[in-house]
Amino acid sequence: MIEPKSITTENLEDLRIIYIRFRGSYAAFRKQSRKLFNELFEFATKNDLIVENETKVLTIYDDNPFITDDKNLRTSVAMTIPNDCPVQETGNICLSSISGKFGVGHFELSAKEYGDAWQYMYQEWLFKDEQKARDAVPFELFVTEPPKNFKDKSLTDIYIPIN
Repeated sequence: MIEPKSITTENLEDLRIIYIRFRGSYAAFRKQSRKLFNELFEFATKNDLIVENETKVLTIYDDNPFITDDKNLRTSVAMTIPNDCPVQETGNICLSSISGKFGVGHFELSAKEYGDAWQYMYQEWLFKDEQKARDAVPFELFVTEPPKNFKDKSLTDIYIPIN
């Protein structure tokens, strides 16, 4: 099983994001994710929302795959944006914010290891630690660009909402 380089705790306060939501299986999401990220980046670029060395890219998981049917799973591609930038929701682009306390697993992952990393965070860390899950969405934050093949690795942080 894959283990994180470390696990930290972070408090996020009104981290503004823009996102595009996808509904369907994780396999279908993976097939569409590049197109969705391209649409998100196009909007952000057009609206001057990208800040070099500050903007972060995320994948948000709105549903539990053990409870929700594959065809109804909601997954969002997202990007952090500056707090002072006005944004008008349009088309598929939505605006939101993320707040609260999170346990953060810091991983170096290949494309095929993401599922194992999530399993570690829930099965090995959350349920065996003193932390209690909070009713909010977990997400991946891509510290470096996600791997484009099965050999490459990238730095990815997995955020689990906790009390």
